[in-house]
Amino acid sequence: MADTNTIIGSRDDLVTDASRCLKMRFSESRCRRCVDICPHKAVSLDGFLAINPNHCSGCLLCTAVCPAGALEQNNDFSNILAQLSRVSNPVLGCLRTKGCSNAALPCLGGLSDEHLATLCHSLSGKLTLNLTACSNCPNNAMISHLHQRLAGLFEAELLNGGCNIVTAESAQDINYRDESVDRRSFFKSFGNSLFKSVAVILSSTNEQIERRTEYAVKRLPVRRDLLQRIRNKCSPKFEAQIQKHFDSCISLNNTCTRCQGCVAICPTGALQTELAGTLPTFDQNLCTGCGLCCEFCLDEALQILNLSDRIGRK
Repeated sequence: MADTNTIIGSRDDLVTDASRCLKMRFSESRCRRCVDICPHKAVSLDGFLAINPNHCSGCLLCTAVCPAGALEQNNDFSNILAQLSRVSNPVLGCLRTKGCSNAALPCLGGLSDEHLATLCHSLSGKLTLNLTACSNCPNNAMISHLHQRLAGLFEAELLNGGCNIVTAESAQDINYRDESVDRRSFFKSFGNSLFKSVAVILSSTNEQIERRTEYAVKRLPVRRDLLQRIRNKCSPKFEAQIQKHFDSCISLNNTCTRCQGCVAICPTGALQTELAGTLPTFDQNLCTGCGLCCEFCLDEALQILNLSDRIGRK
């Protein structure tokens, strides 16, 4: 049996898309979120977004802070949700604990605010995050970040009304129960496993790990798209809480020359225009608050605020 201390993720657990990177879109952008949070100094923004495979251990912390989807997890989170939903009180673990977890990510450091909110409001019962192997893992820097995210979401009342998310750092706190299957479920599960194995083989190429999107193409980061799915089904009260925690707003002052540069550089399509010479329109649901439009505007006509800041100023 392999020493569990050696079981960690790698560069292959990341999908990079340089066309989404704020620094790559505008060289004078001050964004360094991925560099600042990486505990192993594996991320470089010198001339080009790059991940050093010899330093990266797949902690996925960078994917939880990148506001534009330039760094994302190389997995299907919808499949993770499906696996967890088949058990009443599921356990979510990592590569080192997948033997006693109902689903596993390369590392739980990739659980962003959006992932955690999605888990809470997509599952029922109790969800246990299996941290039993984290303390002696090279990726243990993620523990404090995960606890901070959970505390922030609890304070924002975004983990109310769904499943109860708890963390377990001791084996005694894990109540793992494998999915029970009948004859029909067995063959269905076998077929799904076979399909997923083939999909992994077909997708294990450099193209999957290094996505190449045209610069002009606008898209939301995957984790933001997950959030959009649950907010479309939530109550007005919960929607207001989501807006306050996640959403941003912009204001344009009278120095705007309507050059549309902000529309072109926005990576998600939150700023849009239909006619030249008109003020851009703003779609709050598509804005991740990255601030690139403000940095790029030569006229300093744009200001971006978190909705909670705007509410506090009224």
